[in-house]
Amino acid sequence: MDAGVLSFQNITVNQSFLDQIWKFDPLTLGSLDDITVSQYSICLAQYLIFFKSELNQTKAEIAKKRKLLDSSVAIAMDASMIKLYKTKAAATDFVINSNIELSTLASVIEDLQQEVIKIEGIDKAVSEYIATFKRELTRREKELFAIRSERRI
Repeated sequence: MDAGVLSFQNITVNQSFLDQIWKFDPLTLGSLDDITVSQYSICLAQYLIFFKSELNQTKAEIAKKRKLLDSSVAIAMDASMIKLYKTKAAATDFVINSNIELSTLASVIEDLQQEVIKIEGIDKAVSEYIATFKRELTRREKELFAIRSERRI
């Protein structure tokens, strides 16, 4: 893959400024200047790129570990084991639980999947947050235009 495609990995998120955004009190919106509202939007957009990148890396890691686990189980399991445990799922569980490395790998996969579940949908919420700040800038622009138009009359 061309290195330019991965240039988004150079994004650095200003963590202290991002923390300030997360603690933003909507009642203070009127006291924020336009530059700060724009900075909030840009910081959130950078965070969103970082967020999606990290999420994708975690999903790729899960897929890689899942493939390793599945192929390891397939090597260790045979038809007689499936017959003994009645189902492939039960035989798979036995193979994983009887091998410390496979059990650890399965636990790591589960932890990563739980991590993904915890942050599922946050990207949409951040996008909405960005859109809200953009709408505020548009509202201010229209309000300023209306005031200027009234002065001309």
